[in-house]
Amino acid sequence: MKTLQILMSTYNGAEYIREQLDSLLEQDCEKYAKASFQIQIRDDGSVDGTQDILEEYAVRYPGKLHWYQGENVGVIRSFFELLSRADEADYYAFSDQDDYWMPDKMTSAIERLETMTKEKPALYCCRPKLVDQKLQPLTSEIERPPMRPGFCNAMIENIVTGCTAVFNRVMRDMIARELPQFTVMHDWWLYLTAVCFGEIYYDETPHICYRQHQGNVLGTKTKRMDEWKMRLKRFRGNRGNISHQLEEFVRIFGQTEPDNENIKLAVKFLEVRKSFVARSRFLKESGIYRQRPEDDRIFHIILLLGNY
Repeated sequence: MKTLQILMSTYNGAEYIREQLDSLLEQDCEKYAKASFQIQIRDDGSVDGTQDILEEYAVRYPGKLHWYQGENVGVIRSFFELLSRADEADYYAFSDQDDYWMPDKMTSAIERLETMTKEKPALYCCRPKLVDQKLQPLTSEIERPPMRPGFCNAMIENIVTGCTAVFNRVMRDMIARELPQFTVMHDWWLYLTAVCFGEIYYDETPHICYRQHQGNVLGTKTKRMDEWKMRLKRFRGNRGNISHQLEEFVRIFGQTEPDNENIKLAVKFLEVRKSFVARSRFLKESGIYRQRPEDDRIFHIILLLGNY
């Protein structure tokens, strides 16, 4: 039987965490995908009763659910610490504290991963279904990425929603060998690693209810003017972060994988910051792209200005 580690980071999540834990425990992968699973939880210093709920579930499900309290380090470092401390398994999955997994989420992921590479990193992710605080479906939805996943996209954009990500041991070991000192988000690092060295599969069918509330809002279809405002705000917020993240990616993997064509492309992307002419040539020759034409046009301007 295959083994799976579900890794969850919590912080003041008492309001919704019971529903999420119940949905994890009701996964049908043991029956349909022949995969047993354990839930490993790191609490990032909650003060709202989350830890009491975690202890309650740990007592009710010994051997199935484990948790520990860590220092307050933020969501990115919390997930990476979980990854580095995780037990050996065939597959690993990230889980947020306030969503709701459909019973077939892990079955769908494992069945797909079983058809993918075993020697290289393999990543599965899916499109989330947007729901309100009471898990009722919203009329808005997450648009599927219209373009193919790839490293030329991953350098400048992330399409992986972390709470849908499931990946193999090779990928876990590659990332855990040296954790990044900086990344925009942990799921973006997954995307970069998968498309640089292995495979990714984006499932257009939702297998997770992504709860929308005040502290957790994912991009959806909006009015055109609001959409442009959101785009510009997002680009301004990421100014410098794209380069910083790629510098870290090259630092970690450039020495062990110097002949990798994607690593060479990332190095080139960083080098052309020094010259407008070089940036113009890179834009024409590299094949770099964002998923949507509007975002692509904005990033072309940002790249030409060197503000990335």
